[in-house]
Amino acid sequence: MTTAGTISLRSAARSHTGLVRKNNQDSGYAGPNFLLIADGMGGHAGGDVASAITVARLAELDREPSGDDALELLRTSILDANDRICRGVVEQPELAGMGTTVTALLRAPGNRFALAHIGDSRGYVLRDGELQIVTHDHTFVQMLVDEGRITADEAETHPQRSVVMKVLGDVGASPDLDLSLREAQVGDRWMLCSDGLTGFAEMADIERVLTEVSDPDECCRQLIDLALAGGGADNVTVVIGDVLEGSVETPTGVAVGSVEINPQYARIGTDPGGDASTEALNQFGDGDVPTDTVPLQMVADSDEPEPTAEAVLPSRRDAKTREIETKTREIETGESRAASADSETAEGDDLAADDDEVDKRSFLGWIITAIVIIALAVAGFFAYNYISNHYFLTSVDGKVTLYRGLDTTLGPIELNRLEDTTDIEVGTLNSFSQDRLRGSIQADSRDEADRIIDNLRNESRQAGGVTGNASDGTNPSDPAPSPPTAPTGVPSDSITRESQ
Repeated sequence: MTTAGTISLRSAARSHTGLVRKNNQDSGYAGPNFLLIADGMGGHAGGDVASAITVARLAELDREPSGDDALELLRTSILDANDRICRGVVEQPELAGMGTTVTALLRAPGNRFALAHIGDSRGYVLRDGELQIVTHDHTFVQMLVDEGRITADEAETHPQRSVVMKVLGDVGASPDLDLSLREAQVGDRWMLCSDGLTGFAEMADIERVLTEVSDPDECCRQLIDLALAGGGADNVTVVIGDVLEGSVETPTGVAVGSVEINPQYARIGTDPGGDASTEALNQFGDGDVPTDTVPLQMVADSDEPEPTAEAVLPSRRDAKTREIETKTREIETGESRAASADSETAEGDDLAADDDEVDKRSFLGWIITAIVIIALAVAGFFAYNYISNHYFLTSVDGKVTLYRGLDTTLGPIELNRLEDTTDIEVGTLNSFSQDRLRGSIQADSRDEADRIIDNLRNESRQAGGVTGNASDGTNPSDPAPSPPTAPTGVPSDSITRESQ
């Protein structure tokens, strides 16, 4: 072990959207004194915002250790990032429920690291050729493992393995962080990663790359390639720091993922009630949540009462009465017929104006009704289009089978149909791929599904399991498998990544 004040980190970070998702909700940071991974969740526009806010705030900690309590500094900084996320939700209610995991490693005085963790991203250290995990997943399945109800191997394929119990953000609870001090040794290699790596690559392969590839940046690249080769169905971010003696040529840190792609998110929640946060929220890119949406129900929920027919249109009986009275006055006063004609014209104009007002209000009602009908039709079109362009792969009668639609039902309605039965024998794939197919492998396009099929076919060929083309194995008569039923007992306040 080295003496105090003589170590630093040679670090690198990389992030990839993956092969299925359309946006990157991960953010990461690597510097000479600080490593950080944040895996966001909460919808298309939400998880990417939460992770970017967190990394932008915590990157300020990347500086030489001082006399301050590093663990307390790390804790208070994470809580401040949590407050910024919650303020962002107040400013933009469409972001409600957004959150992020956090795993952070801060260099502390005395050759130690302050480690903070919440969620299911992970921290590992490779020391003396042995890879050790230093964080504890805050997930439903890990709780079952801790209680002895399932084994660690069963947790890897459990249908609720994506349910996260603790995260940072707008989740209705104060963050419950795991905090600890860790000894640092020259030669250690630290790795922080999102579950997009550990969920799609074998640990043996991860350990091999960490051991054999000396350059941190190249090591990050090869680890991401492992996740993509395993299906790449999630964002994947890897941060690596090698503990070296003395200083290293890493004057500034590097940020990756959403915080790099969307730098405007860093300003959200920084000045409560001010203009900076609002301006940042208004800069959502194409496909993100708009900030000028006016719900249709606001028209119907107005406090102003609807005008009655009597209030809009004067009584025609009263008009007739006034006409008789006018004629009586003409006889009594000898007024000219010209004056009488002018009076009748004025009365007629008033009645015509009232009729026009009624017509305008009726026309406005038809416009509002038409807008509602059009909005419902557009929503239905986009829902149908999404289902029609979504695919998933599963195992049917021992074959890799492709379905079009969603792996679920809506009452008695099946939201999918058989698209193709390939010639790939599930039994010829490795155990990791077989476990994924017992549930389903999702794809947002046919091209994406074909890429996954090609990866599985190559894997099967290496084992001698594919004998022909995919079309040779087509069997449209195979019934669609029933979707798996989620087990009972999942806590109601937990967060599932598939809802993002």
